Amino acid sequence: MPAVAPDKEESDSSSEDEHEDHPCIAWSGLSRTIPIFIFFPEAIVSKDGSIYAGGERYNMAFKIVRTESRLVRGILTNHGFHEVHSNSNDFNLMWTGSHLKPYLLQNLQDFQKVNHFPRWEKIQRFDWFILDMIFLI
Repeated sequence: MPAVAPDKEESDSSSEDEHEDHPCIAWSGLSRTIPIFIFFPEAIVSKDGSIYAGGERYNMAFKIVRTESRLVRGILTNHGFHEVHSNSNDFNLMWTGSHLKPYLLQNLQDFQKVNHFPRWEKIQRFDWFILDMIFLI
């Protein structure tokens, strides 16, 4: 599953048109070829078709492992992502309730993202994050 690949009939359009089509996609890099998916919190309550179309157009997928994250599932679903089984390897985003084993992280493709990394408790725990922010101020 590619990170962001439009359907063939849509890929004939110019790159400038493609970059302006979706409010959920921002383009980065020197030649604006690196896509960044932007999530809107209001998508959880609104049924805006333009927000939903971003994930649907690029066939974005997610899986949730060892946790029940209804808010995350709702945000992703309302942005056009579809959920795959927890054993599937065809995903763009994996949301997990615990840290991953190193061999799982090594097997990830470049376009696959996760929400946990080994020994990164300080950025994952909100109380430690707040203490660090207070220290910086």
